[in-house]
Amino acid sequence: MKQFYILLFVLSSLFGFSNTDKYRIILLDDPSTTITVAWNQISGTNPTVYYGTTDFGTNWNSYPSSKIVDRAITYRGMNNNFARISGLTANTAYYFVIKDSQGTSQRFWFKTAPNDLSRLSFIAGGDSRNNRTPRQKANKLVAKLKPHAVFFGGDMTDSDNNSQWQEWFDDWQLTIASDGRMFPIIPVRGNHEGASTIYNLFDTPNSDSYYAVTFGANLVRMYSLNSEISVTGNQNNWLNNDLQANSNVIWKGAQYHKPMRPHNAAKSEGTSIYNAWAETFYNNEVRMVVDCDSHTVKSTWPVKPSTEPGSDEGFIRDDNNGTVYLGEGCWGAPLRANDDNKNWTRNSGSFNQFKLIFIDQNKIEARTIKIDNADNVGSVSNTNPFILPSNLDVWNPSNGAVVEIFKDTYQSAPQIELANITNGQCYDSGNNINIPINIIENGGGIDNVKLYINGNFVTTDAIAPYSFDHNFTPGIQTINVVATDANGRTASTERYIFVETFTNDETFSILTGDDDVEEAQDGRLYTDSSDLEMVYDSYNGLLYQTIGLRFGNIKIPQGAVINSAYIQFTVDEANSANCELEIAIEDTDNAAEYVEALSYGVSSRNYYTNTISWSPTSWPTTNQSSTAQRTPSLVNLIQNSIDKSTWQNGNAIAFSIKGTGISLTSTSAKRVADSFEGGISKAPKLVINYSYSCNTLSKTQFKNQEKLGVKTSENTITVDYLENIKSVALYDITGKLIAIKENQNNTTIIIENIDRTNQLLFVKAITHNGTIVSKKVIF
Repeated sequence: MKQFYILLFVLSSLFGFSNTDKYRIILLDDPSTTITVAWNQISGTNPTVYYGTTDFGTNWNSYPSSKIVDRAITYRGMNNNFARISGLTANTAYYFVIKDSQGTSQRFWFKTAPNDLSRLSFIAGGDSRNNRTPRQKANKLVAKLKPHAVFFGGDMTDSDNNSQWQEWFDDWQLTIASDGRMFPIIPVRGNHEGASTIYNLFDTPNSDSYYAVTFGANLVRMYSLNSEISVTGNQNNWLNNDLQANSNVIWKGAQYHKPMRPHNAAKSEGTSIYNAWAETFYNNEVRMVVDCDSHTVKSTWPVKPSTEPGSDEGFIRDDNNGTVYLGEGCWGAPLRANDDNKNWTRNSGSFNQFKLIFIDQNKIEARTIKIDNADNVGSVSNTNPFILPSNLDVWNPSNGAVVEIFKDTYQSAPQIELANITNGQCYDSGNNINIPINIIENGGGIDNVKLYINGNFVTTDAIAPYSFDHNFTPGIQTINVVATDANGRTASTERYIFVETFTNDETFSILTGDDDVEEAQDGRLYTDSSDLEMVYDSYNGLLYQTIGLRFGNIKIPQGAVINSAYIQFTVDEANSANCELEIAIEDTDNAAEYVEALSYGVSSRNYYTNTISWSPTSWPTTNQSSTAQRTPSLVNLIQNSIDKSTWQNGNAIAFSIKGTGISLTSTSAKRVADSFEGGISKAPKLVINYSYSCNTLSKTQFKNQEKLGVKTSENTITVDYLENIKSVALYDITGKLIAIKENQNNTTIIIENIDRTNQLLFVKAITHNGTIVSKKVIF
């Protein structure tokens, strides 16, 4: 046995693996002749990269070339080593290992880029942050799509600390293909990276991490810019000089973190970036820009800076020479609403994704790749990355799956508008609504126009002038019209309308981790907890805290009648102690996002004085989400917001939840629910049932008048019905809500303190079975 252990020791010394991990390869110079190999040196000395064009596996001494470490720096808890290799041959596979005093790494390989005008494949995206599951899925797709490079637009982690970066590099290993092939990253700095982070972890050419890389024989030059430092001064001077010096490049593009014009309404406009770069990009034919930061999805039509009539936030469409902007993050970061489209927005969405970009001499093709089904996607071959693999989920919005940018031979797509229909337009009757189509075509001729209602194809019109007549059922109806020209190019436009009278159920979820927050007693805001303690939390001195919940994109029209409303929670920790909570709603027509840096960012907001008391029953079981985890009715609170004259369909509502009574003196008198970070499906949900009418008096909403008993006396209205009544509401002749009373469990409700004005009122009662009955009364 002793001899066996001696032999095992000798063999491990001869054939042991080097103590290295967190591998990455980086492109910072000529991609056809250079590469930087980087890793974390855990232990061992004299690490060296051995490489060559023949695969010798882990036999390091068989490789003909070697490169020692050019730079090593301890940063973020890792010993980062960088070996800058040059003098390589274009479009060639290179195999390599890392050998140190303790052994040899596994064998990896990479392929240099071509130095001719061959077609290229890139992946571009950013904002991976700390949602590891979607981040890992996106990384797996890199290994399957095998791009010539990955452009990463910043915000790799959330807090830029040691543990998060080590996890990020562990996850990055999933970008390595099953045969050991690695794909180079070209990174930029985001707002969640410190001033030196990208430089110290990726060995960028300068500490400010702005630089450019040219692929092919001047096929494309991509500028990696830093939106987190001054965009004027040295960076802008360098950018302008470099663009002019490389005017012979066929395609020019750029990547940076913060967008000029974000597509999330809570994000501030990037005015300084717009002023510095928009005109520069347009004048120097930068035709494609990839940005991040907003955690949404967008593509634009080609645009140019403009203050002309018809421009929107400083841009106007220019199909021949404009810049296409793609983004805005979502490599795993918390998703946000795409609620700030412009008239030059091509399409927008909110899901985890990155861009797959193909570039040749004549055209750029950009596709948005959804990442959630990564495990089911096939792989492209090592020789042809341009044939899309099986099950690849390519986003196919109304304007088509492929954003195309043409060189010299560009022909614009047709422009289309619905001349007589606006968003939120009301129709008393859904019968035979006319939808006239106004098309500005590009000279190639229109082949057809298609009508979609609520996403479902209805019919085609192939003869000008184009229009449709359609019978709509009551409710919210979405109209989408798609025009296709003779060259196969498409354009579309979308509207939503309200038809007749309807009752609708809607569930609104927390959309990002920044929308359910905990405010400590000292005002600090905690945005990324995996649960919500209502309200005591010993973690990090939060103590008796205030909870903030913001629900965005509330698709309810102004003036709707809220029939029922509550917030649904999911149990994170079981608790049966008595608990006393108070719920308030912010007095605003559109609640702003919570800002982590703002002290007392929840409690300092302006709330309506009427609040809801809640003493939740026992929460005995984790993951439970039933009636016990529902708040009391929030009808009155939400009706306050919806009735505001400035309320718009799609605005946001924010609630505060704080402790009262025993919940402000006891550490156990609380309830603990899951947050967005604890699982998207388990995050709080706002559930609303509402009614809306395009008529002054809805036949559906105010039916069965004869069945309802209404008696009046001085300042009092008494309502009787055969069934138990859930709520009674009073409206004036214009449909304005006068009063509402609810949560009764009998057949009679008395509404008091009503001013008698000798006017016509509508009395609407809703039973516990959902029956709606009504009656007119002079009062």
